[in-house]
Amino acid sequence: MKISPFPAVLAALLFLPWAPLAAQVDDNNPETPPPPGSTVITSDELHSDQQSRVSVFTGNVVVVGTNFRMTCQEMTVNFTKDNKVDMIVATGDVVITQPNRVTHCGHAVYSHDDDKFDLTDQPTILDGKDQLSSPEIIIYRTSQKLETRGGRSNLVLGPGSMGSSTTPTPSTDTNPK
Repeated sequence: MKISPFPAVLAALLFLPWAPLAAQVDDNNPETPPPPGSTVITSDELHSDQQSRVSVFTGNVVVVGTNFRMTCQEMTVNFTKDNKVDMIVATGDVVITQPNRVTHCGHAVYSHDDDKFDLTDQPTILDGKDQLSSPEIIIYRTSQKLETRGGRSNLVLGPGSMGSSTTPTPSTDTNPK
């Protein structure tokens, strides 16, 4: 089922908002990027209740916006009384793709009030050559801050990142064999 009644979902799902990005579509699943400012949500089923202001997309959920693509098994969107996005919960193999950035997790929650995303269930962010993983990763969109919680974090800086060398360190071995 294709449906695009929630243009506010686009703004809410910018998981990593550091810079405007061009649309990216997976060649294996060629959805056409929607017009700028709109969002297309495709799922096997949609259950929407205007009375409770909740929409639940289930089964092979694909969300395509002008600068991202998200897939998951289920996505619940809670709306305010004035029909704006209040909270989004994505579960089951959540993958958010942007150019040069891919986020994987099992559970992602967006809260409009805090303008933050809370990624749990083995979250990993691959940003260019860098990789961050932690039990919980929280992204604050407005302030463009990020923090990890719940245990040890692992940040791998790829070659050329944050001043790391792009060439291997020369060996100091003075005793060749």
